[in-house]
Amino acid sequence: MSEEEQYEEASPQQKINIATYFIMCSPPGEVHDVVKDVIALVNDPAVLTEERIYQILAEYNQQQMICATAPNGQEVMVSAHGHVDLNSYLDPATGKVLKFDHRKQVWTGETDQRQVLAPEVDAQRTAIQAAVQTYAGQYYREGKCVFAVYGTDDGKITVCLSARNVRLSAYWTGNVRSTFQLDVSKPGQTEITSSLKINVHYFEDGNVQLHTDTSRTAKVNVADPAATAKAVAAAVEKIESDFHSNLEELYVNMRSTTFKAMRRFLPISGVPMNWNIGAHSLASEVNQ
Repeated sequence: MSEEEQYEEASPQQKINIATYFIMCSPPGEVHDVVKDVIALVNDPAVLTEERIYQILAEYNQQQMICATAPNGQEVMVSAHGHVDLNSYLDPATGKVLKFDHRKQVWTGETDQRQVLAPEVDAQRTAIQAAVQTYAGQYYREGKCVFAVYGTDDGKITVCLSARNVRLSAYWTGNVRSTFQLDVSKPGQTEITSSLKINVHYFEDGNVQLHTDTSRTAKVNVADPAATAKAVAAAVEKIESDFHSNLEELYVNMRSTTFKAMRRFLPISGVPMNWNIGAHSLASEVNQ
């Protein structure tokens, strides 16, 4: 490349934007490697400072709903719905506010802060938490899914599920993140809104990623805590099951839909290629 063709160096802000994009797109279990590579590429600690990296990781951990073992031995989720400040997050199961190290992805201790919900909201939240625990135990492998059920005094309930499977030694990793929100402040029918996201990375002899998300709604009936919890768990099961079924259908039909739209599936003859070399050598001899 000649001097005239050399690219202009990116500005400090452009470097930060590019670094942020790469880190935020890191597949599950790979963010530390990506951060290491991004630091080497930027090669300027005055631009990509430790403070900046920490802020990016804080956003990443919230977005990915990272989970880690709390001081009480339970798995607790880092979620925007439990965000108190940069390093503090609510554990809705205990009402405690915990400190989190975004660089190391570990819980480091407890604070003096506590959440005390209005009794009627807390009763609904606790019942929903028990129902979601049963659901997660039935539909997710043991130790793979962490859930959290948040509540606010005005009756807003948010259910979060975060499941991940990291097998870097087998060249694949992935996670599923689901969020469900509803209002239990008034009895009667209400809408539950959901957001489901999947991120999968497969990199043996290649580099393939799947990013997909969807938003769905359902109607549930708010009544006594037990009845509400049962309705919420049923809605969560149906929404997630439908989403997973649609993905399976996509995989089955991808051969004749997506790939067909991208390129010719069969040669012009309309006959699949015969990969038996003997057949071709015989045809060559016959035509001589």
